[in-house]
Amino acid sequence: MAHRTSPQGALTGRRPGGDDRDVRYFNLLSFIVSNAIAGEIMAVENYSEMVHLMLTTDSKIETVNQAKEECKHILLLSKLGRSLEFAVERQIVEPQWKNIRKHFSTAAGKGDLPACLIIQDLLTESMAIVLYKTLSAEVDTDPQTAAVASNILVDELEHLDIGVRRIKALLDEDPDRVQDALVWAHHRVMPELFGMISTSCHSLCDVLAVDCSSLALDSIRTDIETLKIQALERYIETLDVAGFSPTVTSPLIASMSAYEGMGRIAVGLNDASGGACCSPESAKGKRC
Repeated sequence: MAHRTSPQGALTGRRPGGDDRDVRYFNLLSFIVSNAIAGEIMAVENYSEMVHLMLTTDSKIETVNQAKEECKHILLLSKLGRSLEFAVERQIVEPQWKNIRKHFSTAAGKGDLPACLIIQDLLTESMAIVLYKTLSAEVDTDPQTAAVASNILVDELEHLDIGVRRIKALLDEDPDRVQDALVWAHHRVMPELFGMISTSCHSLCDVLAVDCSSLALDSIRTDIETLKIQALERYIETLDVAGFSPTVTSPLIASMSAYEGMGRIAVGLNDASGGACCSPESAKGKRC
């Protein structure tokens, strides 16, 4: 039986052409891709607002190009939904995205370029990389979804590299200001980002007309704990590569144990020197 779209957008059957993936898989894609599109929309708005803070014409052009690439991602993800016939929302629905956008806009309004770069180029991009890397290679997705995710991943990795370069330059100029910006951004943005590593939502499921209780990650052969471990390790790696002091980053990582579902994961992943002390395999389900 071919899957189709209901009047509200929910999937009601199977993928045509003999694919044995059922409605649960496509409803999960609908949820994940809609959230990804929301993140891309937020990125377009963030980069657009940040352009006037950039100090050189070249950096302004580079930032505009980043916004354009995020626009391309929105189109690619929307086309994926049409091709595989699952519903997507091309608007920001969940409050976490709105809150991150609000914090970014607050930083931009104060002219706080380090905080803006940290929120968009480091924190948000790190989570985007985990998402697209997971969908492209590390879980059981269909070939078309994997290909789209792989293409977007290339751009997101480049954006992270740009952010790291920018932050390193600012750290060289005024390390105290940039470290303070990290602390400010971390406590406002990371709880929101990690709160979205979930298959429950505030209102997106209602908008998509899907049952949140049906969105099980086993349909792509992964689980929430694995994704949170991967996201935390990517975040630790990003902070280290960017050149932040372990005396600043270690307390931030430790504070994440208070996030919902993070107690067993965060504790022990960061040693006193600020590096990861255990692999995802050794961390999962125990303290290392």
